[in-house]
Amino acid sequence: MRGPVFRRIPVVAAVTVAVLVTSGLPASAAPPALPAGELAWQVTSTTPPPVPAPSASRRGGDPKLRVRAHGQSAVQHRAAEDDFKTACLNNTASRDPGGWARSRYEQCFIGHRDVELLERRSDGTIVRVAKIMFNYSLLAFPVDGERRVDYLFDFDEFTTEGGEPLPETTLTVEFTGCSTLVTCSSTPTQRAELVPVWKTGNRRYEFHITSPNDTGVGTFSIVRGLMTMNMSVVSAAPNIVPWLESGMAASRTRFDSAKAKLGQGKYHGAVFSDFIPTLDLDTRAGVDYAEEARHVEDALHNPARTFPSIANKSVPGEAGRGRPLHRLMSEVLPDKNNAASRSICIDVWGEEYTSNGTKQCDEYPFKSTYEGSAVSTGATEQNPNGGNPWRWQGSARPIGKDANEKGGGHLGLFYGQNRILDENMGTDRQGTPSDPYYVRIIS
Repeated sequence: MRGPVFRRIPVVAAVTVAVLVTSGLPASAAPPALPAGELAWQVTSTTPPPVPAPSASRRGGDPKLRVRAHGQSAVQHRAAEDDFKTACLNNTASRDPGGWARSRYEQCFIGHRDVELLERRSDGTIVRVAKIMFNYSLLAFPVDGERRVDYLFDFDEFTTEGGEPLPETTLTVEFTGCSTLVTCSSTPTQRAELVPVWKTGNRRYEFHITSPNDTGVGTFSIVRGLMTMNMSVVSAAPNIVPWLESGMAASRTRFDSAKAKLGQGKYHGAVFSDFIPTLDLDTRAGVDYAEEARHVEDALHNPARTFPSIANKSVPGEAGRGRPLHRLMSEVLPDKNNAASRSICIDVWGEEYTSNGTKQCDEYPFKSTYEGSAVSTGATEQNPNGGNPWRWQGSARPIGKDANEKGGGHLGLFYGQNRILDENMGTDRQGTPSDPYYVRIIS
């Protein structure tokens, strides 16, 4: 992703405004290539607010999935916003232009700017005429069951130094990315105020984006949106060069209308597509699918115990190892994966592996993935019988029927909650894996 881009607009009219040059505050940074006699707004600091030291209450992951719902009250929304902003302030990734996402339904950006009005005098002295300092935050929340994302911008801190030009200086916060398929709630999507208004008044700006249901490409009517945040500081006097910065935040959204094909989820929705979700599999006693989770743990951590028996087997999917799984939603190929896995169970444990119907052949990677036993070894829509499960980097094993079915339900719920799709279905890229996810063993 490209970082922020700084731009300087040439002076159109050279008008002397002597009153702007006050007693002269010492400049905190020398401006690059500022000609003698020119005044310009320039950024002298982008150092973001520091991340607080970690506390015991903030260590580790946060598995709770929080989703903004249309029927929630303003009080509920504000409580969720405050909770997420606290988490955002505590995460270093939020300081990057790509932001930080706690889930596919929560994204945030944190930043800081010192913007100074500087003048280089004829003797080479740099004088700071005025200064604007602010911390900002941008929070974003897809709305459950809708092709909609709510955005909330705020200047969390806003101070100034100097005087004369500030009452006639406008600071604009602008968002770009609206299109025929991604509609913004206001056009232009921006808030522009004089600096004193930002300093003493309401600093919050809210808007939302939507995409019409059932529009887009492929089987799931997918539309991708990119909202970019830009800012500018412009003074009324024509001889002051403005400051403009683009790409301060970049928020990527995927809208879909998967409907019943999604499984356990709403018919329409939106997610932050940069976030890769993780499926937690709990091996602890008392968990109804624990036997399946222990099978996955063996496949990932003890592949020598698993079948097919392959030297140096390396099974994909574990979080932190960079080889994700991808959902497979073909009408035919998941069953081909399952049939190939059952052939392993039969070959190793015999036809009686089901123990009179009390056991089933469990497989990892799951039959609903491109990493399954048939598809990962050669089966395609054009050649569905082309797989060779004995070359599979995975594991098939008989486990209790109840545990296998409960594990399948756990996976289906995960797919639905995170809106994980075989995104390229119905496009010219059908058969190409997309929308990755990981698994994590809890013990």
